[in-house]
Amino acid sequence: MREKTSKLQVFFDETFENDYIENCLIEVDNKESEIVLSANREGMLYLINRLIELCEHNKAWSHYHLDEAGMANKCNKPMVISFIKED
Repeated sequence: MREKTSKLQVFFDETFENDYIENCLIEVDNKESEIVLSANREGMLYLINRLIELCEHNKAWSHYHLDEAGMANKCNKPMVISFIKED
């Protein structure tokens, strides 16, 4: 699996070359019964890349903060995406 995620990261980097970051739009909204993560196309690509990076790092509790201090344009409830390493 590690080899596949490495290939995926290389493919992603070669295909998009960070062209998507400038127009990235990400929102985290705390609704009554759920948290809604919304993004435009560029925002989705940004999130996909962060998930690939967490897989590549492959360390328990590696994580990514999704809040207004990071890439979220609107965030009324900060979100953490955390990697769980299985034994």
